[in-house]
Amino acid sequence: MEQKHVQELAGELRALREVVAYNTFVRRRYLAFLGKLSKAALTKDRGASHPSILDIFVHVLEDKKSWFYTYETGKQEDFPEAKTRSLSYVRRLETEVDNYTHNFMRELEPESINKPFRFTVSSGPEKGQLITWSLKGMLWHLVEEELQHRGEINALLWQENIDPPVTSWWRWEKALEKTSREK
Repeated sequence: MEQKHVQELAGELRALREVVAYNTFVRRRYLAFLGKLSKAALTKDRGASHPSILDIFVHVLEDKKSWFYTYETGKQEDFPEAKTRSLSYVRRLETEVDNYTHNFMRELEPESINKPFRFTVSSGPEKGQLITWSLKGMLWHLVEEELQHRGEINALLWQENIDPPVTSWWRWEKALEKTSREK
């Protein structure tokens, strides 16, 4: 592979690692915040993409888990429609997904991000179609998916006059600086 292309892939992988780390940081803040809300506020059916705020949060985690499973096996695993779960379940799931994602991203080599993988779609309008996709496309999709649903959660909280724990990239960088100074 030509050196310039490898450098471009390495730069894109650095960007993906940063965005994934940022999303992990913010998701943990949201989970801590959601733990302070009443069960009624968390589980109220709001007619959104998934019934409740907690269901939307679970969907993000299960979607990430499902896509990594699809990448590794070539089989799509659809989780059943989100059902309201306990916060302790969500915390365990979040830890599992974060640990897996962290290790996956740490071990990923730049040359691998363009690696294609194939799977047969298990539901929806493309059901039964054999799809070829790149790991890079999947990873950027997971970033987009999480940002989209975080915005949805923010909007639902604002409808209840609850200020969500919006965390900017700048705050995340400052938290990283503080952590590295404390080490």
